[in-house]
Amino acid sequence: MIESKYDFDLDMVNTNSLSLIINQIKRGSTVLEFGPANGRMTKYLKEALDCKIYLVEIDEKAGKEALRYGEDLVVDDIETFSWMKRFETIRFDYITFADVLEHLRDPEEVLIQAKSLLKQDGSILFSVPNLGHNSVLINLLNHEFEYTKVGLLDNTHIHFFTKNSVEHAMNRTGLTVAKRFATYAPVGATEIETTYQAVAGIDESFWKLRPYGDIYQFVYEVKKGAEFVEETENYIKSGTHPYYIQIFMSQGDGFTEDMARTYPVEDTKGLQKLEFDVPERVRSIRIDPLNSPCMVEMVEASDQIGEEKKPLHYMEGNDAYHDKDKYIFTTADPLTVYAPAEGRRFHHVTFVFRYVTIDALMVHGIAEYFQGIWEYMQNEYKKHEARLEEKEAQYQSALREISALKAENEVLRDRVNVVSGSLQELLGSTSWRFTSPLRKIGNIVHRRKG
Repeated sequence: MIESKYDFDLDMVNTNSLSLIINQIKRGSTVLEFGPANGRMTKYLKEALDCKIYLVEIDEKAGKEALRYGEDLVVDDIETFSWMKRFETIRFDYITFADVLEHLRDPEEVLIQAKSLLKQDGSILFSVPNLGHNSVLINLLNHEFEYTKVGLLDNTHIHFFTKNSVEHAMNRTGLTVAKRFATYAPVGATEIETTYQAVAGIDESFWKLRPYGDIYQFVYEVKKGAEFVEETENYIKSGTHPYYIQIFMSQGDGFTEDMARTYPVEDTKGLQKLEFDVPERVRSIRIDPLNSPCMVEMVEASDQIGEEKKPLHYMEGNDAYHDKDKYIFTTADPLTVYAPAEGRRFHHVTFVFRYVTIDALMVHGIAEYFQGIWEYMQNEYKKHEARLEEKEAQYQSALREISALKAENEVLRDRVNVVSGSLQELLGSTSWRFTSPLRKIGNIVHRRKG
């Protein structure tokens, strides 16, 4: 059952299933270790904690390597229960199943039998992979289920566990949970290749907020019964808080991580409020409201100057669209930058805002909607601008015509004035009066002819 692929160095620096199990074991304890492989944990228990370790291993070669640090070894399949006879006279402080139970046909029966070898206050410590990890479910929704060489879907696993199935198994075996632990790995950080965006129609925020979805392994400490449990502890988080807000401050030389503050977002439904004093030399503040696409309503961005709160000056941002206090960010790294309310310095700054939505699909949909409206308005503006230019050209042409007509009218008026002046001069002249009788005779003759 146990092959060389399980032979790797023990990591006691980072949190993993082995380190979580080892950290529960007291110095000088007597331990029964199932599936030690080559003895990476056995060695640590012996050399660092001075424990006496008894071993059960199916692989003879690996078991003999582990026995260098152990007291005795049974080389056999765990489910033959030959170890029960071998160790029937020993009572153990701890019995460990580190990544072992998933390899068994009937892990519950093994736990029941092992329980009889515990001291009254002894503990069973075990770790199992979480079949309910987001990576597994994402692939299942895409009709994928492929065994791997190691990990959640190790090709030697014949039993699978979820959070609830572990709890139900403990009830059936009569074991009482004392402590719960877990190791965590987000999608993309496991041996299963997939992404949060792999299922069409399901936003990545669903996966990131899904309870227990990023738990890679469950690690439990259980007792023979409730009467042997002095205190219970639950270190399992129902979900990580994958969202956070960041504040950056600049003294005029750009924004850097060394002047950044990160605030986890534990409730995406309520108001987010950040309040802090600002060093004197800071010239601008950048707030990244979320590490995800979002639509944000900025309720307050102010500076307390003396007894008065004054609004900060918005400088710039990478929003796809914003109107007054509403911002739509389609990038996973949204940001807005503010300058002091007055003068060149900040004092006591307050930011209050809320998320209208953090659903990336909805955010992009809203952004596309407003983009559509914007493009429509731009096109309409261009059409009206073209019509205005046309009318303006017609107006200017009409003005030129009017101006030309006015000029012609002025010329005609001058000519009329000249003729009128000549006529008046003629009517007032002596010759006009002298020829008056002749004009009268001419008129009489003209009438008679007519």
